[in-house]
Amino acid sequence: MEKSIEAIWKEGFLNEKSLVAPKINDLYNQKSMHLVDKMIRMFRANLTVIIITAIVFPVIHYFLDVLWQGMAASVLLLLTAWYNKRQIDSIKTLDQGTTSLDYLKSLDRWLKEVLLKSEKIARFSYPLYILIAISTIWSAWEKQGLTLKIHQKFPNLIAIGDLQVFAIIIAGATVLLMFLFAAKIYKWEVRLMYGRVFGKLAETITEMENLKH
Repeated sequence: MEKSIEAIWKEGFLNEKSLVAPKINDLYNQKSMHLVDKMIRMFRANLTVIIITAIVFPVIHYFLDVLWQGMAASVLLLLTAWYNKRQIDSIKTLDQGTTSLDYLKSLDRWLKEVLLKSEKIARFSYPLYILIAISTIWSAWEKQGLTLKIHQKFPNLIAIGDLQVFAIIIAGATVLLMFLFAAKIYKWEVRLMYGRVFGKLAETITEMENLKH
């Protein structure tokens, strides 16, 4: 029968043969429990923000008279929320091992795999967000007559339909740049949001392993 996480914490991160003082053992078990709880709370808070944004976006875009772009962004956000929810739920299936140290190491491996997968997804989702943002801006300008004014002021600009070629080139270059730098931007966002807690996880594992040896 699998042990619950709480049972692992109670059992400690070292086996009975270890010579580490029980108070230190208890201290690190408490520290580990606090760290994992904090990490899960942060993941859930981020998930909540994504869902709220997915609900608010169509409303804002409705008032900007660009509802379709808002709906597209909302669908993309909801897909992201669905994927993140699945990842959070998968924490329950982690190999819990026999000690809290085993569990933390299993969590660290899981974290690295999830971040690698999310980085690959970001390469495609981030350019899509940029494309939707460009479409939103362009549609808003068009409805305000700004694109017509540009056409009247620069009549010699080459256009394909209602779109000036220079605008298509700028949009294409922006989307391409986002595709190329999406992974770096995603890593920067992760460091910004979770850098401290992820660093604490690595630090705690190192400290517990040093005590074990």
